[in-house]
Amino acid sequence: MSGGDKSSALVEQTPVPPSPVTDPAEPVSLRKRLQRVLWDTFDYSPEERRLLFKIDFFILTWASFSYFSKNLNQNNLSNAYVSGMKEELNVVGNQYQTFTTMWTIGYVISQIPSQMICTRVRLSLWCPSWECLWVIVTFASASVKTPYQLYACRFLVGLAEGTFYPAVHTVLGGWYTKRELAKRACIFFGSAFVGSMFSGYLQAALYTGMNGVHGLSGWRWLFIFDGVITFPMALWGYLALPDLPSNTRVPWLKAEEKELALQRMQKAGKSLDEPITWSGMKRVLSKWHFWVYTAYYTFFICSENIGGYMNLWLKSLNRYSVSQINTYPTVTNAVTILSSLVYGWTSDLFQIRYPIVFFSLTVCFFAAMNLAIWDGVPFGLKWASYYLTGFAQGSGPVFLTMVNEICAGDSLERKIILGSTNSIAYAFNAWIPLISYNTNYAPRFLVGNSVTVGLIICAAMTLGLAVYLQQRDERRQQQQRNASQA
Repeated sequence: MSGGDKSSALVEQTPVPPSPVTDPAEPVSLRKRLQRVLWDTFDYSPEERRLLFKIDFFILTWASFSYFSKNLNQNNLSNAYVSGMKEELNVVGNQYQTFTTMWTIGYVISQIPSQMICTRVRLSLWCPSWECLWVIVTFASASVKTPYQLYACRFLVGLAEGTFYPAVHTVLGGWYTKRELAKRACIFFGSAFVGSMFSGYLQAALYTGMNGVHGLSGWRWLFIFDGVITFPMALWGYLALPDLPSNTRVPWLKAEEKELALQRMQKAGKSLDEPITWSGMKRVLSKWHFWVYTAYYTFFICSENIGGYMNLWLKSLNRYSVSQINTYPTVTNAVTILSSLVYGWTSDLFQIRYPIVFFSLTVCFFAAMNLAIWDGVPFGLKWASYYLTGFAQGSGPVFLTMVNEICAGDSLERKIILGSTNSIAYAFNAWIPLISYNTNYAPRFLVGNSVTVGLIICAAMTLGLAVYLQQRDERRQQQQRNASQA
């Protein structure tokens, strides 16, 4: 069980000693501004810099490498499909989409309950244990004989994976301040697309060098490789994951460093842990944050499908090899990696969040319009449009940084919304692609690409509503402060 209540009481009763935490309100010289462009800890005190180095190393290595392998696995399904799995398992009709849907169902089911449980169970025990289950089921995916067996494996993989993403953002939001959070969220997010990018090259290599080794097809070796590289990270999580500042017990932080971490969060206005209760849930559901943020993220996630079908388009042209079909779409992942890092650094440097998200939606809208029109769109512009869809996905962690910051004063609300945004978004994403992106209509996807254009418009409108409501709340808070001072 979490020790949040005990730690909270201790912090409230014990006078806080002078803190070496850097004051963001202090005047900043040009030299320090340039240092912040590169990395945000260069102008911190030695104590705070040492603390940030430790939590960066442990949290980001575990989170990034784990997410790398998860997206590697996710993209391996698509690459396996065009590299022999379709023929070997006799995949027909819309069964390929059902593989994705089964994963999504498992992913959706586990997220909100997991976030609730994490208010009472240590993240350092909960998350790595699910990682171990993920490894076991991934190994099992390499031995399936029928599409129905793969349905079961994909469901269990999604179930195990659903605990991961919101938990990582919960940890990031619990340890980092506004100057630090966005870039680390984007580093974590970008690691997933390194996995996506690497998957195409890996499948090309395995198809050439491992196909038939020990009687296994090249696509089966993909899943074996996933399990092999993920298992050490699952074990590493038991040591690396530090829970939250209010209940951490990791041996790699000294007592004074744990106290400093608590001071940093207090100074940033972040509340300490609160276990879930009925009254707490009622409070969360009574605010607009839950409903508007969840609605935005649902539109956003459902609009991301448009970039995932480039390999089916390339295969339909009958002019590219299996290796080329697997590797050419990886440029989209490179675009996502680069754009997410630029978003993260820019967002923290200038302390802007929603303008970056609006920019990414604009670029994706342009790309989606080209793919929706399709007929008459030049071949090169179609190719470029698939790559431009990578600009949108990188804004996801910037949006979740907004959630982490705006809900910082209510730890329960923060945890629940980080779970609900992902869970409800993927609940819709479980069936929308089945209708709009039926693979029988590849590569044209008139319905799917047109629906995506509408989803992007809805996402932009919902984000605008969120910004308006937040600014309204800030004005009301300022008026109350002015009235109290009068």
